[in-house]
Amino acid sequence: MNKKTKLFLFIVLCLTFFAVPEVQSLNPKKYCFHFVGKINNQAHIEMNLIKINDSVYGNYSLFTKEGSSTKFIENNSYNPVQLYGKVNAKGVFVIRENPWDKGASFTGKLVDDKTLKGIWESTDGKIKYPFELKEKYAEGSVPMNVYFQKGSVSLLRKSNSPKATLQYCLLSPKESKNPIISDSLTKLISGKYMGKPVRKLSPDMLLNAMKQIYFENYITTNESVYNETMGASFDWESLKFMDVVLNRSFLLTFYIEQYAFTGGAHGLQTRDYTVVNLRTGRSVSLTEVFSGDYESALTDLLTKEVRRMHNIGSDKKLTDNGFFVESIKPTNNFYITINGIGFFYNHYEIAPYSNGPDDIFIPFADLKALLINGEMLKELHGYSLQP
Repeated sequence: MNKKTKLFLFIVLCLTFFAVPEVQSLNPKKYCFHFVGKINNQAHIEMNLIKINDSVYGNYSLFTKEGSSTKFIENNSYNPVQLYGKVNAKGVFVIRENPWDKGASFTGKLVDDKTLKGIWESTDGKIKYPFELKEKYAEGSVPMNVYFQKGSVSLLRKSNSPKATLQYCLLSPKESKNPIISDSLTKLISGKYMGKPVRKLSPDMLLNAMKQIYFENYITTNESVYNETMGASFDWESLKFMDVVLNRSFLLTFYIEQYAFTGGAHGLQTRDYTVVNLRTGRSVSLTEVFSGDYESALTDLLTKEVRRMHNIGSDKKLTDNGFFVESIKPTNNFYITINGIGFFYNHYEIAPYSNGPDDIFIPFADLKALLINGEMLKELHGYSLQP
């Protein structure tokens, strides 16, 4: 199992094995936070956190002012950093960038459900800075509700029967008088989550329908075969979680990550991104972001970045170093953040399963010549087509 798969499954481990007993708490059991603030009163940070009982997952993006003396961007990267952690009933939290190895961490307390205060600590523990984040939804952003479903079903009515298990987390816009949000965005998210267009359903009804379909399919597919073969493992597992990486300036970027195991050597994990123009309620395509004949220049940028990420010299072939292709063409599975645009390639798209997925991030500074000079991106921090 590669490290990126482990990070995703850590969410499930938290929710399954480390749940704390129910106690009276001011903190909501399920909540989607959108925090903005500063670390060391210098570096601006935006954080999206999904809380389910005592577990949290999400990500943060940051940017610093030129000349800032704050130094904590350890990987010299401005793409979103994933977070996983725990928060107790009193709002005390520990959130890490990487739960499997020691990583940079945020520790502190959630105050009045609206303020996150504490200490950011570097991976080696040598650097510690205070931070304070406030929940904020400015114009051009949308508050979200969290819906969570888990369950299991036995294949046969006996104690040692194989089982199918599932855990689903869906985000949906809070009630709004704006039909673009309440209708178009809700329908778009529901369709992306279910994998096909759907009529308007409440999120709870959608998750219940998905659970019923999954369990019925499990029993129909396996019951007769299991009675004939008996000894083989027929356990299934389905995990599906949604997260937001950008929620500002009338742009929403979210992804749906799914892990499915139906037997065999390993399960299959996928991550699918969607960028939404919140002025129209429609998903954004590459042709709305990049101008003219952008594909060749963007392919060069992506290929160069992949070589850097994997330490492959320009004199060597990608196909001799674990890739299926010699150049990395842009994928429609892309995301927009505060600082740039990322392109996500799932297992088997450009490399074998053993390589894991490739997440290629290009900052706006390197994309400036290729971007459309329009309204959609101009409000994002650090982005400007002007010299």
